Amino acid sequence: MTYELIVPPSIQRQIAGFPVGDQAELIAFFDRLPDECEQITEPRGLEVPDSPVRMRIKGLSRLVVTVLINDTTITVTVIEITDPHGD
Repeated sequence: MTYELIVPPSIQRQIAGFPVGDQAELIAFFDRLPDECEQITEPRGLEVPDSPVRMRIKGLSRLVVTVLINDTTITVTVIEITDPHGD
């Protein structure tokens, strides 16, 4: 499953400085993302590199993904989803 995480322009500018493979920086950054960044859109079928990071998604305790960063979106591929509500 590949999804796009919609990110506001102010957050995009902050993300632009992170290399995709810099997992520690990305993990710390995603953990600080405000709620408005935690919106998942429909799958787009985009390929992503193998750079697993962990990232919070609203309604899920943890989502393990691979990440591709471009100018307007973060594309994530779902590896594992932990749902604290068991839904």
